[in-house]
Amino acid sequence: MPPKQQLCAICHAAPVKYRFPCCRERYCSSSCYRIHNAQGCNSMRSTAAPPAKRPRQENNNEEEPDIISEVRLCSLRGHQGVREALRTEAFCEVLKSLDSARDRKNALEDLLEKDSYFVAFVDNMMEAIEYVPQS
Repeated sequence: MPPKQQLCAICHAAPVKYRFPCCRERYCSSSCYRIHNAQGCNSMRSTAAPPAKRPRQENNNEEEPDIISEVRLCSLRGHQGVREALRTEAFCEVLKSLDSARDRKNALEDLLEKDSYFVAFVDNMMEAIEYVPQS
């Protein structure tokens, strides 16, 4: 069942296309906009202050060191060594088992200690994102 189409707050006849910036009510045309402006907005007449906006949260890479940039993610996608490893069925099974492990951290550490192919894969990933260990 298609959603019910909202009607203009001014003429109550046509489907809405726009929002008034002052009150966020919806309207359909420039003529309804002019009527609204001529009558004055109800929200502008109220004496209550508008609710304060939430401060914008910036993506700050310094606060989230576990997140890699979009550029590095693209480099990772294009790295030939990473792509070749992900094409093999056996390696995909290793990744699936790592993902489904009860304790992922220990499973990852075990792979890094015992599986030389996985270590090479991780090295390729680090090379692709140009990772430099912090001293």
